[in-house]
Order: sequence, then C-alpha cells, then structure tokens
Amino acid sequence: MRDMDTPETCAEAKARLRTQVRSRRRERDDAERARLSEAAVGHLWSWLGPRIAERAAAGADTTVATVLPMPTEPDTASLRTRLHAADARVLVPVTAEGRRMDWTVWTPGVATARSAHAPVEEPVGERLPTSALHTAAALIMPGLAVDSAGMRLGQGGGYYDRALAALPDRLPRVALLFPDEVLPAGQVPAEATDRPVHGVATADGLVWFGPPFADADPTGAGRAGQRD
Repeated sequence: MRDMDTPETCAEAKARLRTQVRSRRRERDDAERARLSEAAVGHLWSWLGPRIAERAAAGADTTVATVLPMPTEPDTASLRTRLHAADARVLVPVTAEGRRMDWTVWTPGVATARSAHAPVEEPVGERLPTSALHTAAALIMPGLAVDSAGMRLGQGGGYYDRALAALPDRLPRVALLFPDEVLPAGQVPAEATDRPVHGVATADGLVWFGPPFADADPTGAGRAGQRD
C-alpha cells in the first residue's frame, strides 16, 4: 500500500488515468460508440476535407495517416472511407521490432494478418518508414486522453512518441477521442519524451490548441480553442 505522504510518480499517474479511461470505454455500448465516432469524424472532416482538396489541386502530398481502431476506440471507418473517396493515400501503422511502427497503405478490402509483434490484426502490404509521413497532410492519432495543453495519453507502449520524434512539427497531429477524454491543462501526466498534439476531434467539435494549424493553416481551420 502507498504511503499517503509519498507523491505519485508520473508513471503511476498515467497508469491510474489509463485505468479510468479504459473502464469508461468498456462501459460504452456499440451504438453510442458509433454515434460519437461519426460525429467526431464529421467535425474533423470539415477541416480535413478542404485541406485534402486544396493540396490535391496544388499537387501536394495528400497522404493521411490514421489507425485501425481497437474495439473500444473511436471508429475510423467512415474517415478512411471519406479519405479513399477523396483519392487521398491512407496509411495505417503496423508494428515492428523494438516497439516501433512502420506504415502501410490501407484500401477498402485490404487483406490483414496477425502481427508478429503485438496481438492485433494488421493490413498486409509494403512496409514504409515513418519518413513516409514527412510531407503528409495530417496524422490522425488514437489515444486515451488529451488535455487543453495538447498533452496526449497513449496506451503506454511509446510507439507514437517514438514516431513523432522523427516527424516535423509542421505535420498536423490531431487526436480522435470521445468528449469526456478532453481534460483541463495539466491533468494528463507528461514526461520529457511525450509529444503534444495540435488538436483534438470529438463529437463536440474540432479544437485546436494553438498555432500553426489554428491560425496559420491555409484552409482557415479556425483559431486556437475554437470549435468548428
């Protein structure tokens, strides 16, 4: 048992918050998850759709990285379908040795196989390094929580923090979450290796935490803290 005078470590605080969020997610039924996911994707698309169209017209990279979600996470199916219909290249992560991620192209009906490195199904295809995202249009990230300073709580494997360390800050990073997972600043425990996101999309709206993508985005996504 913890001595009440002993301060909680960052790792312990993260573990406690993960337990709380995972418990709430398990209690959410499929219909509610689907409703909240679709609403969040709609808000996200109000920014991402025009961004993809503008980049396509300019001959720029329209790659968007997202994720094949776990059963309790916000569903990305409609996002991936919209991206495919817009002729964007959709990349999803595949696990690699050393708790690293590679990336592969997702298309509707792509074959999947059990990962050799994690208990998940992954698309089968050419593996691309994280550098494939250097000129991408956006990275849409999973997570368990984000605070209003942009600090994100992941599942604990460090996969995304390692990937983000190799990516330029100009790449928009947006977390896709449920509304009750957006917390006040300072409520997501953070370490030096943790990388913030630029924004978060939930069923309540798309919120930016500051520049460059709120104030300087060419699509006019809105100002910091403003919902679409």
